[in-house]
Amino acid sequence: MLDFLLIEKGRYLPVGLLISGTVIIHTLATAICIGTKNLVIVYLLTTLVMQFIIPYASTRVRALVIGILWASMIALVFIDYHLTPLRDIGNAYGALAMFNIHLAFFGIGIQLTIGNTIWDAILRFNHAELEKSRSEANTDPLTGLYNRRYADTFFEKLTTGKLEQVWCVAMVDIDDFKVINDAYGHLVGDEILMFISDFIKTNLRRTDLVFRWGGEEFLIVLKDAEVSNAFRLLDKLRDKLASENIETHAKILNVTVTIGVCPLDTNNIEQSIEACDRLMYVGKNAGKNRVIM
Repeated sequence: MLDFLLIEKGRYLPVGLLISGTVIIHTLATAICIGTKNLVIVYLLTTLVMQFIIPYASTRVRALVIGILWASMIALVFIDYHLTPLRDIGNAYGALAMFNIHLAFFGIGIQLTIGNTIWDAILRFNHAELEKSRSEANTDPLTGLYNRRYADTFFEKLTTGKLEQVWCVAMVDIDDFKVINDAYGHLVGDEILMFISDFIKTNLRRTDLVFRWGGEEFLIVLKDAEVSNAFRLLDKLRDKLASENIETHAKILNVTVTIGVCPLDTNNIEQSIEACDRLMYVGKNAGKNRVIM
């Protein structure tokens, strides 16, 4: 029962050690009590096979258990030659030997099944951990948006692929963000960043991508969008955000953004980003809270 509870919790190491230890103790105790004619050694052999089939522990741990199992087999030979069993069960030896052999083969079959199950569980766990690592490497921990590292990967694929779509790129900057940080603290600043990140994702199309570019800046890549259509979409987003009341732990704030948008030249990604960044600063100098194309 304890073994099944541990398996359900994924605690394979204690299960493997518990089974191995129990078999060794049972085998040696049986050999001392009634001898080895009942082929009790097959339990040690079955447990030895388990070390190769079931990856319940590291290779080093299982190698140590293998060494203990071999030592137990040597101990059985010593017991067989030098000790007289405490009890002679007579004709029952043959029947018990057959029972032990069948049970050993059954045990190996179970091990193969469990081994495959554990391997599948390990593979799923490793895949999940890999996906988690990739996600953590490609996303900003505060906002959950893609980061610049993923942007580099995305733009590299964009430049090498065959493209039939029209793309636009936009730089978004939160107006007076430094003033907010200075007045209310960085915790409120973080709340603003998280709110605006969610707001942008929610109000864009599924085909559009948003990146945390740095500080209070966000980069948006719009797929299948002429610059005029991108302008209308982003201006609608900007206007809607300006009317939002953002609740923070300090007070309710109204925040605006300034956006620069231009066509994305997939042969000159860096120049396109620099262009929309310059347009965004034109908007800043023109009074903020606007979209410039």
